[in-house]
Amino acid sequence: MLFTYALAAALLALRFALARAGVGIWQHLSYWEIASGSIFFQSSLYIAARLAHRGFTLGELGLVVFGATALFMELVNLTVARIWPVTTPYIKTYRLPTPLLIYQLALIPGSLLTGFLLSPLLTLSRHIAQRPVRRLRFPHEKQAHRRALAAGFYLGAALVVGGLLGTWTRWLLRARDPWLWVVLWLLEGARPWTRPALLAYWAVLGSISVAGWNRQLARSRRFRPRLPTGAESDGAAAATGAGLPPGVADEPATPTAVASMFPAVQMPHLAMPGDLGLAAGASEWLDAADRRVPTLGLNGRRKFFHALAVVMFVPGLAADAAFTHLAFSAAFALFVFAEYVRYFALYPFGAAVHVFMSEFLDAKDSGTAVLSHFYLLTGCAGALWFEAPSRLLMYTGILTVGVGDAVVTDGRHRWSATTPKTVEGSAAFTLSVVACAWALRVCGLVEDFSTARYAGIVGLTSVLEAVSGQNDNIILPVYMWSMLAVGGVV
Repeated sequence: MLFTYALAAALLALRFALARAGVGIWQHLSYWEIASGSIFFQSSLYIAARLAHRGFTLGELGLVVFGATALFMELVNLTVARIWPVTTPYIKTYRLPTPLLIYQLALIPGSLLTGFLLSPLLTLSRHIAQRPVRRLRFPHEKQAHRRALAAGFYLGAALVVGGLLGTWTRWLLRARDPWLWVVLWLLEGARPWTRPALLAYWAVLGSISVAGWNRQLARSRRFRPRLPTGAESDGAAAATGAGLPPGVADEPATPTAVASMFPAVQMPHLAMPGDLGLAAGASEWLDAADRRVPTLGLNGRRKFFHALAVVMFVPGLAADAAFTHLAFSAAFALFVFAEYVRYFALYPFGAAVHVFMSEFLDAKDSGTAVLSHFYLLTGCAGALWFEAPSRLLMYTGILTVGVGDAVVTDGRHRWSATTPKTVEGSAAFTLSVVACAWALRVCGLVEDFSTARYAGIVGLTSVLEAVSGQNDNIILPVYMWSMLAVGGVV
């Protein structure tokens, strides 16, 4: 903390020296803004490094904390302008101070604030879930304690969101009800049904994807090859139910049940009376088909969600960019609460969410928090959240992450001995992004642009993807958007 305050004091002294020398640098910033921004940035660096241990590279940490500081300064400046409107010459925000910005500040920083305020309940929930039963003071009440802590968190979150954040949003909207505003705004699209249809489209795609992956992952675990442990012990276990999960040994030993326990054993079809026999036969046919369908590897699983981002978000940007802006903010807040449920093992969803997400982790998700899905969402949404005047820039994140990064393939010619990325993969990245941008132009979704300059910037982005050790989902969209903004492509 001493270093934090010393650096803030040094920046204040530099601001004073620049003002005395007549240099215009930082003169639009007040001393209070410099001090608060510096202290928040350095405090956020420390907190993020401690809480998300081994979850960030240095570049990712700096980018995330810089974005958090920008949101913090916008939140503070909006609040100050509302408190002292007469003495505030203009609202200092990086984007237009519209209701969309107010809702984003209520959703994203608000979701993090909720976790901070309820951190004692979250910490206790994780402590009890991890601690062996024999080491608890009241082992027979473990589940009751977990349920009580989860109920306390859900109730507290509802109070924080509906009370504190809802009141702040209502105050900034000048006494307009924030919940009613969203409902009415939902019907103010190009047509009254446009935004409800978009919501239904996203809900259907999301539900089908989660349900499909739950089946795919369950099948992958079910038919995973197992090492033989001895015929006699296997036979004994099958006969007595020893070693099976609780409740499985008590189930009737139908052919389907036994085949699911021992997928390597081919069970003959046993005739069963009535509809039960038909159901068992159909289940065996499905199991036989499942064994022959290949399961996707980790890379294929992750690439699926890149393709899903394209299918979900391109129609939203094309039909209603403003509504998609708000939907991205709401999705980020939902991801934050899902991470609370997963990491702190909140009853009853914590285990299911953790098992589902653990199937998509790679070496870059080795920290305490799982960040890849946050990076994917932020990479797709960032170009829209930046509120650039160009429609081409609005699609930058989706094209970079959803298309370019997803089609990168292996090849023969590596960029260097220290990276597995190849020249062929970078070429596929460049060609796919440029082709998709041209398709958007032909469809009239983006304005005319310089193909040569655009292809050159995409090529530089593909090289960065090949040589960088950062997470592509967050680094590439920001880099490409910045290059397009200063490159005069449009």
